[in-house]
Amino acid sequence: MKQRGIAGQRALVTGAASGIGRTTTLGLAREGVDLILADIRGEAMGQLAREVEALGVEAHTFCVDVTDWEQVKNMADTVHARWGAVDILVNSAGIAHVSNLVDTSLQDWQRLLDVNLWSIIHMVKAFAPDMIESKSGHIVNIASGQAFFAVPTWGSYACTKFAVDGFSEALRYELFWDGVQVTTVFPGIVRTPFYDSITGRLRVRLAMKLILATASKPETMGRLIVVGIKKKKKYVIQGTMWPIYLFKRLIPWPFEAAGRVLAWFWKGQGESSPCEEGAACST
Repeated sequence: MKQRGIAGQRALVTGAASGIGRTTTLGLAREGVDLILADIRGEAMGQLAREVEALGVEAHTFCVDVTDWEQVKNMADTVHARWGAVDILVNSAGIAHVSNLVDTSLQDWQRLLDVNLWSIIHMVKAFAPDMIESKSGHIVNIASGQAFFAVPTWGSYACTKFAVDGFSEALRYELFWDGVQVTTVFPGIVRTPFYDSITGRLRVRLAMKLILATASKPETMGRLIVVGIKKKKKYVIQGTMWPIYLFKRLIPWPFEAAGRVLAWFWKGQGESSPCEEGAACST
C-alpha cells in the first residue's frame, strides 16, 4: 500500500545502477516517487530508468562521478533549476576493499575515502542548502554494520563507514532545526559481486561460502530503506546487525576476542582487489 507521505515526491539516488541503490530506487518508484538517478554506468542506469518509468513515475538520469565536486555541483545546479529542492537524497554510492591495514596502498585509501566519504560530503554540500531553505527533506546515508565492529582485513573499509556514521549523526542534529530528516543505514552481509573477487587458500574459500550462504539480498535492504524513509527513522539496521549493535556496547570482551581470532584466521590467507560496483559493493 502506498503512503501518501512520499507519493509524488522526488528522490535522487547515487550509485543507483546496481545493488542497494538499484533496489532502493525501484522500491521508491513503487511508492509513487519520481526518481533522479546518478551513477557512472550510463547503460545500466538507462535500463533502470526504463524499469522505473514502467512503474508509472518519472526517471531522469545523470552520468556523474560523485567523487568529483564540479560534476556534482553542475548536476545540482541543473536539478535545482528544473525542479527545485529534492525531497529525498539517498547516498548509496560505495566501494569495498579487503586487505590488512598496513598492506592497503595509499591509492586504495584515497579511492575508498573518495567514494565512500567524499561523495556523501559532496552531495550533502550540493543539495542540503536547498532542503534547508525549503524547511523539508530527507537525507539517507549508507554506512555499514562494520561501523559497529571493524572486522580484521576490512579495516580501511570500516574506517570510511565509521566516518559516515559520525558525519550522519552530527548532520542529523544540525538539520533537525531546519526540518530535514537524516537516516543512517547499516547493512550487514549483502550478496554482491564483491565477494566473487576474494581469493585465497582453503580456509578463505570455505569462509566465503559460509558468508554467501548467510548473505541477504539487496532487495531486502532496499525494502528496509524505503520503510525507514516512510517512517522517518534515525537508523535502518539490518536484522543480523542488531545483536552486534546492542551487545558490543553491553559486553565488549567477546568482540575483542573475536577480533583477535579473525585476525589470526585471515593472516596470510590472500587478499582481494577493491570492488567498483557502486552500491552493490557497499557492504
